[in-house]
Amino acid sequence: MQQRLPKFARQTRRLLTLLAAAFYGLSQHRYVGRNPSRAAAAEWLHESCARGLRAMELQLLVTGQPPERGLIVSNHLSYLDILVLSAAVPCVFVSKAEVEQWALIGRYARWAGCVFVRRHDKGDAARANLNVSESLRNGVPIVLFPEGTTTDGERVLRFHSTMLQPAIDAGAAVTPCAIRYELEDGDVGQEVCWWGDMTLLPHMRNLLGKRIIRARIAFGEPMLGQGDRKQLSHDLHERVVRLHGRLKSNEMSTSVAPSRHD
Repeated sequence: MQQRLPKFARQTRRLLTLLAAAFYGLSQHRYVGRNPSRAAAAEWLHESCARGLRAMELQLLVTGQPPERGLIVSNHLSYLDILVLSAAVPCVFVSKAEVEQWALIGRYARWAGCVFVRRHDKGDAARANLNVSESLRNGVPIVLFPEGTTTDGERVLRFHSTMLQPAIDAGAAVTPCAIRYELEDGDVGQEVCWWGDMTLLPHMRNLLGKRIIRARIAFGEPMLGQGDRKQLSHDLHERVVRLHGRLKSNEMSTSVAPSRHD
């Protein structure tokens, strides 16, 4: 019973602080305007996610140089990936269409200018690619999770190449990226990573009770989007796997990500 009380206190404190941060972020959107540029929307999401991480008391450590433009290609582990990547660099996300209907999160996704893709509709990729191309032209980094699903973090699944075509057409820079999480009192694969048939709210409630939650992001060297998209997908996969492996073995020196709004 004595061990449960500190966990319950952490859960309650973090949940209330996170909700307050989330609603404050929504209220701040009015200063962005009715039809904000993608850059303005990305900056708004960046500030909101940084507040969210502070509310969760999550430690974010970053290796490498976050890109200022182009495509960011990353492995995908959890709903937390959106918060940590956006807190690290103002960006736009490519997301599955279902997210648009989620309470609160869906509103953030819409207002942040996410590019929604209907995963089982092959014809929808062309429309989504046009939106990705627009973001690339506007100079806003756009994040793609080419595994197409979340995992338990033990390996990086093969990449789908379809959404890489806009970067090739634009000759844009493509930056490989890897994410990894750490807990001091739990199983990352089950309690931070969110995958399979896990239910969102119970998973999040349990996560908020953990003593220390740490996220590590590694940005690799950018490469030019060119050539055949399947070959580009293969090359990017290899680079992300290497970054992931180095994070896993804790070889990379990291530093706490700075916040421009503290």
